[in-house]
Amino acid sequence: MFFYPLNSLLAIGWEVGIYGYELFLKENLNQKYKQSEVPGWDFHFQKWGKVFTSEPYLNRISGESMFVGLKDKNNKNQILWDLDIKLTTGPDTGLRNYYLGKNHYFGYITNQFFLGVGRREHLFSPKSFSTHYDGGDGLFLELKPLELLTFQFFLWDFYSGSILLSKDQFRSLLQLPNEKDQYQTNNVTSFRRNHHRRQSFGFVYGKSLVLRSGFHYLEFGSLGPYNKDHPHETKKNEADGDSLFSGNFGFGFHTEQFSFDIDFLWCKGNDRTRSQNASQPGSIPIAGEAIQVGGEFRFGRFKFRNSHMLSDRAEKNEKQQIVKEGFISLGSHPSQTPYISQIFRLFPSAAVTENGYEKNFAIIEGRSFGYLSELVLVFQYEQFFIKWIGNYFVPYKQIGPSDGRISFQNREFERFFIGEGMVEISVNDGFGFELGVGMSKLFLPESFGIHSNFGYVYGRLQI
Repeated sequence: MFFYPLNSLLAIGWEVGIYGYELFLKENLNQKYKQSEVPGWDFHFQKWGKVFTSEPYLNRISGESMFVGLKDKNNKNQILWDLDIKLTTGPDTGLRNYYLGKNHYFGYITNQFFLGVGRREHLFSPKSFSTHYDGGDGLFLELKPLELLTFQFFLWDFYSGSILLSKDQFRSLLQLPNEKDQYQTNNVTSFRRNHHRRQSFGFVYGKSLVLRSGFHYLEFGSLGPYNKDHPHETKKNEADGDSLFSGNFGFGFHTEQFSFDIDFLWCKGNDRTRSQNASQPGSIPIAGEAIQVGGEFRFGRFKFRNSHMLSDRAEKNEKQQIVKEGFISLGSHPSQTPYISQIFRLFPSAAVTENGYEKNFAIIEGRSFGYLSELVLVFQYEQFFIKWIGNYFVPYKQIGPSDGRISFQNREFERFFIGEGMVEISVNDGFGFELGVGMSKLFLPESFGIHSNFGYVYGRLQI
């Protein structure tokens, strides 16, 4: 196909890449800590139970994955397309068969509107974390009545959790093969028979000083381990009331040397449940808020960025029963270090991921309310880049009653934190060639008795 005579307007760029990685885990043999001494917390989510701390696969896991993709953005006769898709080496590596990029669509465009179908990034999403992503998969409409004002309407969106290869490439390293296959099979089965949908609306106004706001309505259906459609109400109303209405409001200030973003996020909804942990079994109201703040300085060859997120939590009574659910996030994981965002997948709040509505207190596959901070320092010399990233997460206390509100007091948080430090060195010519190597170190509570380092190499070539 490289030699097939294509018209330059219709030419599609090919992209190939490879990731090689090694994960080093060492168990602390200190007999003082036989089990987790943090009440209410588990190292591994209940799908795997205690097997993580007893199996010998803590030593080392190595592997590699490859992808080939199509990437092109162009227009002809008012037909605009933006193609970005990657085909991977398949489920044996723990990856999906294919991944869409942040945008993968085509549509009809004029000076004042754009109607398209495919995946489209939400222009109105929070921007405090540089790698946070949310977008719609379906039918969308964009209106531009003024030069600096854009409205986005997502008329139909098959919400997929906004999965990207860059946010998923190291995800399955800690799963045992039999557990991984069972986990994926269960998810695929539940995902296919589910009915769920999302509609979104938002706007962006400004250039250097930007105002943005967005709203989402999501029906859970039976998507996720905590949801199950009520047959009678689903047949009658096409939904049983499991839904989430969420939104964000924020602004940004951007100059050549400085950027600042702040976003306020909120959600309201209803979770039908039969859980005995609910104060009133049958239905739990959802009402939560979160704050995101990010700032970036650019001076010379250096770029410095600092981002923060603080969510509220579930309201619980003296009996540890849930009175009201807390904040629920949408989209990808906000941070970018591999352990916290991919290998352990520890979200700083409850979340609606590709597996549905998830909420659990665990170190691996956790959806835990708390405070997340990210620090990024990048040095660039011509085509060479050195990147240092640090992530810090401290959750709210799991045991005891809670008023559910955002708190800034130390006594409301756990005594331990989860941290990660990462360094990455790469060469990128800016035209499609990239080669790099990275190393990351995880900092876990001493009571869990695990020490870990992670190294990887990667490369990408776009033709």
